[in-house]
Amino acid sequence: MLDTTFSNMKTRFIYLGISLLILVVACKTSAPLVGVQAGNIAPEISALKADNTTAKLSEMRGKLVLVEFWDSNNAVAKKNHFEIQRMYMKFKQTEFKEGSGFDIYSISIDTDKALWEKTVIADGITWPYKVIDTKAWNAQPVLDYRIASLPKYFLINEDGEIINHNILITDLEQILTKLID
Repeated sequence: MLDTTFSNMKTRFIYLGISLLILVVACKTSAPLVGVQAGNIAPEISALKADNTTAKLSEMRGKLVLVEFWDSNNAVAKKNHFEIQRMYMKFKQTEFKEGSGFDIYSISIDTDKALWEKTVIADGITWPYKVIDTKAWNAQPVLDYRIASLPKYFLINEDGEIINHNILITDLEQILTKLID
């Protein structure tokens, strides 16, 4: 009788172990996580262009994209626009290991749309994805990307995965050059 009880317990533990193993395997996800670290899928951004149409970050899939968070009162961001514009013109048609062409998704968190539009013109920004979210520091993209200071830059590959973050614009050209096929 004792052998039968032990055998039943042993069988139950085996079934329990197999069940736990199946549960663990089923819970594992192979899809990358949405987040703001290298290797994460970049959180979606949806904001308004100057003409009040919506532009989504996901529309840029297939390209290598620099995501820029800034505002019109930030002198460093405004200074960086000259270099970013130069690199945009230099690399926009380039084939990269991580995407076909280079583009910029520039999101301003200004509260004054007129000031933002004036600054875009003054800074000579010509890339097509210039957007604004007037909720400023309460804007969903600011919260999603955990922005605590400006400017902030993220480099995203053709699949929407963050491949570099906390980029210094002085290093951007070197980073882009290393990614050329």
